[in-house]
Amino acid sequence: MKNPPDINFIPAFHMRDLCPRTPDTNPIRPKKRAKHKLEMRKEAAQEWRIIMFKTFKKTISLAMSLILSAASISLYGCSTQDIRNITEKNDSSITQEYSYSQTGNTAFNEYTDNLFCEIVTDDTLSLHTLLEHPENYGINDYNITLGRIDTESLYDTSDITQYITELKAFDKNSLSQTQAVTYDYLLSYLESRLCYSDLDLYGSQLTPTIGMQIELPLIFSEYSFLEQKDVEEYLELLCDVDGYFENMLEYERLRADKGFTLKDSLLEDVISSCQSVIDSIKQENSTNRLFIDDFNSRIDALDFISDSDRQAYKKRNIEAVQKHVIPGYEALRDGLTLLKGTCRYQDGISSYPDGQRYFEGLLEQTLGWSKSIDEYSSLLESYMRNYLIVMRKLIQKNPSLTDAFSSYSFGTSNPQDIIEELKQKMSDDYPALDDIDYSIKYVSEALCDYASPAMYFMPQLDNPDINSIYINKTGTTDSYIYPTLAHEGYPGHMYQTQYFLKTNPCLIRSLIKPGGYVEGWASYIEVHSYEYGKESPELNTLAKCNYALILCLHAMGDIGVNYYGWDEARLSSFLSNWGYSDVDTAHSIYTALIANPGNYCKYVLGFIGFEELKKQAQNDLGSNFSLKEFHRYILEMGPVQFDILFSYLKQWENSLVVVSSRAA
Repeated sequence: MKNPPDINFIPAFHMRDLCPRTPDTNPIRPKKRAKHKLEMRKEAAQEWRIIMFKTFKKTISLAMSLILSAASISLYGCSTQDIRNITEKNDSSITQEYSYSQTGNTAFNEYTDNLFCEIVTDDTLSLHTLLEHPENYGINDYNITLGRIDTESLYDTSDITQYITELKAFDKNSLSQTQAVTYDYLLSYLESRLCYSDLDLYGSQLTPTIGMQIELPLIFSEYSFLEQKDVEEYLELLCDVDGYFENMLEYERLRADKGFTLKDSLLEDVISSCQSVIDSIKQENSTNRLFIDDFNSRIDALDFISDSDRQAYKKRNIEAVQKHVIPGYEALRDGLTLLKGTCRYQDGISSYPDGQRYFEGLLEQTLGWSKSIDEYSSLLESYMRNYLIVMRKLIQKNPSLTDAFSSYSFGTSNPQDIIEELKQKMSDDYPALDDIDYSIKYVSEALCDYASPAMYFMPQLDNPDINSIYINKTGTTDSYIYPTLAHEGYPGHMYQTQYFLKTNPCLIRSLIKPGGYVEGWASYIEVHSYEYGKESPELNTLAKCNYALILCLHAMGDIGVNYYGWDEARLSSFLSNWGYSDVDTAHSIYTALIANPGNYCKYVLGFIGFEELKKQAQNDLGSNFSLKEFHRYILEMGPVQFDILFSYLKQWENSLVVVSSRAA
């Protein structure tokens, strides 16, 4: 593969320091039970809402009697050409004209609901995160477990091929338009997962910043106690932490056998974060012990248990922490320490055997956009040049903007005030939504050095009024708090989540969500939040373009390191060409890129995907284009792949024209 051309534009002024933090996100799962990671949404941690990667259970089939045909897709990895052929076939299916059913297909709803129930019961943490009363959804029998990786069947894809066959058995003409969208996005997701399933060992749950060892305390702290059953299940789950981590270690040993372990410096960061959790639990005379003090406070607030039960639960919690949580973290720490020196590939994922294909798969599964990596690179380069041109023109017209930018401020750093202000200012650009109940919380000091800057925890589907936004005081400065809360709250993750829930989507749509849509939307919001700043329009535009340019630089670095094979010196040279010559910054970014390949691309290319979609709608509609209605289209479609957003765009445009004609 060729390297993208060097870009020789050098900013004539030094803007805000390049930010080496991980952009809000990524992929975590409170378990990795079996082999195939279905990207799930538990809006929770990781940069922090939770994007879960779940797995299909091969041992349980849906209640459908379809036979797997010989024409099914190969069980193992496809080539790049194979996935493009699949994508082309899907595109043809999406763009083909269908006479949608007005009543929909009841059997299709049963299929997707059964799929939801099967996947969500793989682990109780996922189940409780999504449902307070699973019995109301026909889920009555499930094991209390954090889940396990089926390490003996990592490459058995029979479950996925079965689901594809069952899905294709439906006549698309029998589906309503809403069902057709679900059909398209499920088929695209399943076929992409199947195509890259042979590379699952390349990924790890244990990484700096967004690893499960950091996220688990946060997820447990958000485990809602609305009835006594919740407390009982919570305590049972705590007793599974040691077994859960042992299973993760078993998986990491398999990775080590292939030489896929994190390089030692990154592994040490993971080990240190484990020790930090242990130290927090063991500290004396503290009111901020992970797994203990927050639990005690929440138990004290419950009005449906007796005082004797309250004390008994506190005692059981401490016993579970001492016998299972601490030993689990200690075993994880010690087990990872033994894996030092086993990494054979010290650079980006492109240095792995078939690493470029793995990176292609990451973008295919998160974005679902029919573009090659070279095309993504060219698109990023185009946006970077355009942002720089706008910035230069602003400075040339008004040189004082350079000094004004150094003290740029949104005028407030109070989280509640910011969210309320955003709710008011967004009203002209985004559809209205009833007020949302939410709470602002702060990351425990024990995790501040490791956790992401902020995170949104999604509410349960049957209890949508509990929304939590966590802020990491160490990772989020006053200058970033405004766009960060736009990203996490209004009109970002919290707003998007609640808006889509109001459309009453089928259950599976709340479980499997393409990360490029979810994080791309929030990043799109974050960039445009600068338009709501209290400074002059020119200075707000300068700040917006600067921030967007920085995001694009990170994504270009992601592609460079993890696809084109840049080493740290090459990345440093690339950043230097753009005016960022600090070697420590380059090192921090390089480290983040090799720890989480594809993570920045998910955010940034997702953001650019929405910008490209907007350009298409503006070109098609001309003076009839409405930004608010465009956003309504995205929100009502809900999280899907970008190919689907582009494919259904014309239908939405035609519906606007019809409405406009009737009004006339």
